[in-house]
Amino acid sequence: MYWKFFQLALSFFINLFLTRHFRSAISAEFYSFVYILSLFATFFTLGLDIGLNYYLSRRQITPRAACRIIAGVTVLALVISLPLLYLLFHPARFPDLSPGRWLFFSACHITGVLLTSLSGTIFTAYGQNYRPAQYISGINIVLAVLLFVMSVVCTGSRLVESLFFLYFLFSFLQGAILFAVALVRYAGAAPGVAAAMAAGTTHQPVGLRELLGFSFMAFITNFIFFLGGRLGIYLLPYRVNAAEQGNYIQAYKLVEYCGLIASFIYYPFIAIVAAQDKEKTKEKLLLFLVRLSNTAVLFFSLLMLVFGKALLPFIYGRSFEGMYGIFVCFIPGLFPVCSSTFFTAWFYGAGRLKYNFISSCIQLSATFILFFLLAGIGGARGVALAYSLAGMASMAYDCIVFGREAPYRPAALFLARGQDWRIVRDFVGQITTKINNHGS
Repeated sequence: MYWKFFQLALSFFINLFLTRHFRSAISAEFYSFVYILSLFATFFTLGLDIGLNYYLSRRQITPRAACRIIAGVTVLALVISLPLLYLLFHPARFPDLSPGRWLFFSACHITGVLLTSLSGTIFTAYGQNYRPAQYISGINIVLAVLLFVMSVVCTGSRLVESLFFLYFLFSFLQGAILFAVALVRYAGAAPGVAAAMAAGTTHQPVGLRELLGFSFMAFITNFIFFLGGRLGIYLLPYRVNAAEQGNYIQAYKLVEYCGLIASFIYYPFIAIVAAQDKEKTKEKLLLFLVRLSNTAVLFFSLLMLVFGKALLPFIYGRSFEGMYGIFVCFIPGLFPVCSSTFFTAWFYGAGRLKYNFISSCIQLSATFILFFLLAGIGGARGVALAYSLAGMASMAYDCIVFGREAPYRPAALFLARGQDWRIVRDFVGQITTKINNHGS
């Protein structure tokens, strides 16, 4: 958790550094491009981030086979996506990019995102979820230093070009390094499926067809969730100017950072649910995490309501004065962004993929309808409110379905209790003790 938070902090400050130099208009151009590339990368994960994590955790597939699949999917993604991205290039919307840079940056980012997300499943399945955070943190420290050096050496359009180049280059390096480490550390050292079966530590081995079949349902669901969450970003340029779009994106990124904190436990929780046999233990863990998440979101939201109006322009710069009003409209959506993560992980880990599929469809359809109802009335604020209401509708469905699977009182979803805080205190104490023992 410490490494994950350190990774998140580095990511936040790199984003803040870029945003302050780009300001709202160029920031909108830059992050619009990033989100377009993330759409392609998410599509070509094909749900393997879930499938590989699930079957690697159950020792039904070897790390070597997983690495071959990851490499193949990455090559397939580049072969298909780069021609499509070339056709989507519009100089008027991206004045700081040439077609050559567009394709080079696209190849770097798509490769980096795929290798990072899919390689991370190998670390997680073998109980070392912190390793990717360590490597990514080290890479981001180097990136932060180089960004600072460029900001001193370069000015104007040359500075913008240099910052673009460094960001996308390091996106590729991050994925390539994680993939190489996973290949070296696990592909040759981890026991094969047959050996694990002989030791009684695994189930029947899974074939590629079964893996893709399981992953495909997860892929459809995750991709719909992805579209539902970011639909406003893709449609907003047709409704507002670049400056307002830049304010919306940065407010949305704050929501994303909150979701990232929750996702620190997301993949390990899938692995726990997949590996454990005691249903009650898993259900109590889910409710505990949801209560903890809702309490943290409430505390953060109150702080932002009180101090955000002065704090956000101070941190991001004067061109982001409209960010506070947009973020306020995002606040109701913060609760499902964080809490629904654990319902989604529970359903995946328990093999109940259809519930996540229905929940994702609710979110996407509600976002689409509410976008056109509210964007014309409230602009970027209306789009943020549409996002929040759609997320709450999706989470309401999750709560109802989980209640059928494991009956609970509604109060079990609200604020953390005294017993919950004791668990957190004991957890932090155990981690601190381990760190101190390791250091000594």
